[in-house]
Amino acid sequence: MRILDAIPRISGIVSMVTVLLLMILISADVGLRAAFNKPITGTIEIAELLMVIIVFFGLSWTTHKKMHIKVDLFVARYPKRMQEIIIIFNHVIALILTAVLCWQTFGETKMVKLLGLTSAYIEVPKYPFYAVAAIGWGCFFIAIVGNIIKRTIEDETP
Repeated sequence: MRILDAIPRISGIVSMVTVLLLMILISADVGLRAAFNKPITGTIEIAELLMVIIVFFGLSWTTHKKMHIKVDLFVARYPKRMQEIIIIFNHVIALILTAVLCWQTFGETKMVKLLGLTSAYIEVPKYPFYAVAAIGWGCFFIAIVGNIIKRTIEDETP
C-alpha cells in the first residue's frame, strides 16, 4: 500500500518543483527584459514544455488527495448503495481510459523520437516530454488503483 501512496506523492512533488522552476524562469525573463532589454531566449517554448510535467504529474497527486472537481447534483440524492456503485463504475471507466491513454502515449513517444521532432525555436527534442506524459498517465493509473483499494478497505472496516 505504501507504493500506491508514494508514487502519487512523488509525482506531486515533481509537479510542484516544476511550477517553482517555471515561476523563476518567467520572473527572470521579465526582469531581464525590463532591466536590460535582454529576455531569455525560448522562454515561451520552455514554459510550454514544463507545463507537460506540471499537468501530467499533477494528475496523480490530485487524484490521490481526492481533489478533482466533483459535481454530485443528482448522485448525492441516490441511496448510499447506488452512490457506491456509480463511484466504482466511474473508477473502472477511468482505469480503462487511463490505461489506453498511457499505452497510446508511449507509442506516440516512440514515433516522435523516430521522427526527431523538436520545438520550433530552440530545438529541444519533444520525445522526453511525450515520455513524461506517458509516465504521468501511469502514475494517474496507480493513483486510481490506490483510491479503489482504500475505498474497498474503508468499506470493510466496521
